[in-house]
Amino acid sequence: ACMDRSTQEFLVGVVAAATVAGGLSLYVATPYALAVGLAAGTPSLVRTSARLDRDAYDVDHTSTEQVVDGALAAGASLSVGLVAAHFAVTSGYDGPIAAAGVAALGVLAGQSAFYARTSEYTD
Repeated sequence: ACMDRSTQEFLVGVVAAATVAGGLSLYVATPYALAVGLAAGTPSLVRTSARLDRDAYDVDHTSTEQVVDGALAAGASLSVGLVAAHFAVTSGYDGPIAAAGVAALGVLAGQSAFYARTSEYTD
């Protein structure tokens, strides 16, 4: 079956996030594992946003610039996610609600960083 590039990248991002988070959760509290996993998937996931004019973005950005954009998004996702995870765990929350909060904040931070860099290509 032939998938378009966005679908492939989205799946790569989800698989990266799940693999990293799943592996790390054996060693650290789930919110921390989730924060790192989401950061791993962020570069692929942000580029698949329906809000992004992907063709124009690809034409105007070298692969190096795209890697930088992805790395900045991942860094924002990781740092915010780890801070949120630390706050959750030190406050005594290590369950699904804490993990969901970490995920939401981390994803929001990653998207915000990416959109700030690519605002002329988003709706």
